[in-house]
Parts: sequence; structure tokens; C-alpha cells
Amino acid sequence: MQVVLSLRVGGLERVVLDLVRNASEEFRLIVCCLEESGAWAGEAPRVVALNKRPGVDWRLFWKVARLARTEKVDVIHTHNSAAHIYGAIGGKLAGIKVLHTEHGKNLGEEARSFRLNRRAGRFTDLTVAVSEKIGREARDFEGVPSDRLAIIANGICVERFDLPRHAPNRRIGTVGRLVREKNYPLLLRAVTAIPNTELVFVGDGPLRGELEGEAGPQVQFLGQRADIAELLAGFDVFALSSSTEGMSIALLEAMAAACPTVVTAVGGNTELIQHEVTGLVVPPDDAAALRAAIERLLDDRGLANRLGAAAREVARQRYSVAVMTQRYEELWRRLAA
Repeated sequence: MQVVLSLRVGGLERVVLDLVRNASEEFRLIVCCLEESGAWAGEAPRVVALNKRPGVDWRLFWKVARLARTEKVDVIHTHNSAAHIYGAIGGKLAGIKVLHTEHGKNLGEEARSFRLNRRAGRFTDLTVAVSEKIGREARDFEGVPSDRLAIIANGICVERFDLPRHAPNRRIGTVGRLVREKNYPLLLRAVTAIPNTELVFVGDGPLRGELEGEAGPQVQFLGQRADIAELLAGFDVFALSSSTEGMSIALLEAMAAACPTVVTAVGGNTELIQHEVTGLVVPPDDAAALRAAIERLLDDRGLANRLGAAAREVARQRYSVAVMTQRYEELWRRLAA
């Protein structure tokens, strides 16, 4: 049983859906949404929403346990700290093994997430981190023993992004929720200083109105889109200006699309992108460096194409859904036994 807050649009949620849809017939999977089911619930074969109350919902621990027993669940698999605390205690109440995956932490909520994971960790059998950085945090700040910790990188459906590229006129794009963690004001400052360019935001979120107020006429906001692969094929540069990241699904998709990338040196970005080999890496919160890197790829198409092709090959070899699912299945099988 996959336990999440909701199947709203996001990278974590895409990972859960890919696991559910690509798992072998050996496994029967159900998704438990603690809050509402979310916009992507229709993509999963079985979803149950528990309609969590605001704040700490004490009934929810028992609801999770009851659902797990009713569904004859062998393993509870939680995702991020808020789902972890309910899933782990629910698993303890039901006498069921618990696997937790930590995808990353919201900006400003790191201490709270560490605290929740420490408490839930008492009832957790195995923990997975999606990047080496998150793994170090789990050991150093959450007390996870090394022999109960695994690193499994996120994976994507690489083949879906293998489209012919047709980048037109100096178009820079980014994909993600419009939230503080992505530091999109930095990207706006960097790109609007580059002449004759277009900046495209794909995604939605609470900061959309604020960003639209800061944007000039060369900036487009497309909202949520289902044609991400086609859009990536039309970007000259994919830019990720984040202040914090786990293992970005959007970045993996850009790599699979052979889209030349510029990323900030935070979280899993530096594990995915090797500077001047598979993309360009710049310091976080440095508009001048971000602008210079983007301009470099716009002006040197030979370099841009070489980096994009190398990134696509890395995505194919290391970050496929098949590889990710196989590694999780090994852990599910181990705990169920």
C-alpha cells in the first residue's frame, strides 16, 4: 500500500504512479491518499482517500491500520515525512512492515520533516532516499542506521521523451510547480536580461500570480500540460533554478529529451548533471551565473547538442522506470517475506 498525502500533480506523485503501473503481476498495489485523491487519481488502478482533517488527525492512524488490514496488505510504503508518520504508526498498529521513501523537503520545513521522520523511524523497517544528499540527511539528522538505508534514484519512462528536437528561436523552458522551492524569480531575472529570448513556464502553483506580475511580454505561463515531451523537444535550453531539490523528475525528463540543461548546484541536481559533460551547473541564487550559462548554450549550439545527447544516454542507462521499479520490488519482496 502506497501512502501519500494526495495524487496531486507533482514529481513524487509521478514516481508513485509509475511504480503502481509498472510493478510486475507478483504485486497487487493500492494507493492510500491521506487527504483528497487528487487530479492524477484516475491513473492508478485502486485509490482510497481518507480525507484527513487539518492539523494532527488522530483518527487517521487507525484508519490507515484498518485499511491495511482490510486490504490484506503485506507492506506499507510511505512517501515523505507527513505520510511517513501516519503510515508508520498505522503499520505498527496493524503489525505490518513499513518501507519509507524520502523524496525531499519543502523550503523552511526541513527541521519539522527531520523531526517527523525521526519519530516515524521507530516503526519503520527500511528507508529509501532518492539521492545521496537525502541519504546523508537520513543518517545524520534522522538516525537511520546504514544497514536499513538504501539509495534508489527516481526513474522515468525514458522512451516517451525520445522525440525529434525542433528548438526554434532562443526559447528557454522550465517545468515544475510554481512554488518557493523552485526560486523562479531568479530565473525571471536571469532570462529577462538576455535579449531576443522567450521564457516558458510549464506548471501551476500558488506563486503563479506573483510571477505573472513580475514577468514581461517575452514570458509565457502554460499551466498544467499533458504534452511535456513535445514541449521539451521545442526548448533550446531547460533551466532549473531551484533553491532545494530531491531528485527532480522534470530534470530527468529534460535529460531524456536531450534538452540542454542549466541547473543550480543543489540537492540531486549535481548527482544528475555533471558540469560540462551532461549539462551546466551554476551556484544557487546567482542570477549572473545562471544568465551566463544559458547564454553560453544559446550561442554555442555544438556544445548544447553534445551535452543534451550525453544527458539522454545517462537517462537511458541509469534512470528508467524499469530500473527503479525492479529495485523497489526487491525491497517489497524482502519485507513481505
